[in-house]
Amino acid sequence: MNIKKQYLKLEEDLSEINVGLIRLAKPILEHELFFTINNINTFKFKRVDDILIKGEYFDHSFSRYQAYDQSSKNCYSFISNRSVSSVQKKLQNQLFSDESNIKFLLNLHQDVDYILTNSDMFAEFSLILLPENFVFQIQEYPLSSEEELYQLIQYYE
Repeated sequence: MNIKKQYLKLEEDLSEINVGLIRLAKPILEHELFFTINNINTFKFKRVDDILIKGEYFDHSFSRYQAYDQSSKNCYSFISNRSVSSVQKKLQNQLFSDESNIKFLLNLHQDVDYILTNSDMFAEFSLILLPENFVFQIQEYPLSSEEELYQLIQYYE
């Protein structure tokens, strides 16, 4: 009688999360945008600690706003796609360096102004009212667990 050995196959966390991509219809200052968003929603967004990405030549900061919705028990976060500030640590001495004073979290989507995340596994962004004259419709975007942004979102939640 042959006995087959069976090994437990531990699956890696290959899950995805959905984020919302937000594009502004016209240029508006951050504080004006969130003042307007807070006026039309029952929950209020507040500025929280920025996301900090350290590079070899620059440290980049990305603004972050959070709100908690009591009715749906969800925490929503707006993260700026473009760095709001950068601090130069040392001079670049390479001609073709891939690091600059401006960084995007989603390099392939530089037209996106904010990334919207949700604490729920199944993201439902329709519960947030956005001012129609300032913001285009939210586009859902899947992030795999292998992407750097996925890891950042998990770390800062």
